[in-house]
Amino acid sequence: MDCNRNLDSFPDTSLVLLSFLKQKGCQNSQLQIELDYLDEQLKLPTNHNYIESDEELQADGHSFSVSYRELLHEFQNQVQPQLPVNAEEAQAAREMAAELIRIADLLEHRVLSQAADSLTNKLYRSQEQFWGGHLSDGVQALFHQVAGAKEFKKELVEMAFTFVLMKTVCEHVPQFLFGLYGTVVQYFLPHRSH
Repeated sequence: MDCNRNLDSFPDTSLVLLSFLKQKGCQNSQLQIELDYLDEQLKLPTNHNYIESDEELQADGHSFSVSYRELLHEFQNQVQPQLPVNAEEAQAAREMAAELIRIADLLEHRVLSQAADSLTNKLYRSQEQFWGGHLSDGVQALFHQVAGAKEFKKELVEMAFTFVLMKTVCEHVPQFLFGLYGTVVQYFLPHRSH
C-alpha cells in the first residue's frame, strides 16, 4: 500500500494503531497481556441486552434502563470506535501499519530510547489530560533528528513516530497502554487540526 498517495483514505486510526502494536510485537509480557486485553475490549459484542435497576424511577416516573450497546458505545468512544469493521478495512489497516513500521524503523534505537525515557518521566508527573501535549512535543523532537523522514508525507511520519514512541513507552510502563491508546486516537481524529 502506498500510503503517501492514500492519505485521504486512511483506515480508522484506532484500527491502524492496534495493527501497528500487534505487528511490532511486544518485548514485555505484561504489555502483551495489556494489548490482548485492549484488543478484547475493543471487540466486545454489541448486542441489545438491557441493564435495569430494581424499582428505581426517573423524575418522569419511568424506570431507569440503559442498553448495553449504549454503555459500550460510550466506553468505546472514549477510546475509539468499534473494531474490526470488515476484512478489507482490516487488511488496509495492516498494510498501513506495516508502512508506518517501516518509517518508524528510521529512528535510531538510542534516539527513540531517549525520547521514550523523557516522555515516560513527563507522563508519570502529569495528569492524563496533558499526555497529548507531551506526546506531541516528543514526536516533534524526533522529527528534527531523523533526516530520512523527509521522503515521506509529514502526516505519515507523525503517525509512525507517535505510534512507535507510544509503544516504546508502554514497553517500559505497560499500564500506560489504555491511557496512551486513547490519547493517540484522540490526537489523530479527523476534525483535529495539527
